[in-house]
Amino acid sequence: QYDTKLAVFLNFVLGHYVESGAENLDRAKLPDYLKVKYGSTADAARQLGGSKAIGDAFVGFQKHLFS
Repeated sequence: QYDTKLAVFLNFVLGHYVESGAENLDRAKLPDYLKVKYGSTADAARQLGGSKAIGDAFVGFQKHLFS
């Protein structure tokens, strides 16, 4: 349901979840993931369709993960 760029980012986050556990899905970690993967939150927002799209996807995929 996500576009390709967002799906790649969510798979990146999911990899950290698999390696280290659910604490990696805390929304407070989102800026850190964006900086690691894209260099900055601003660059991530440009590439992924804006901060709202990123936040919605980050929360949304977790609903599917735990349902």
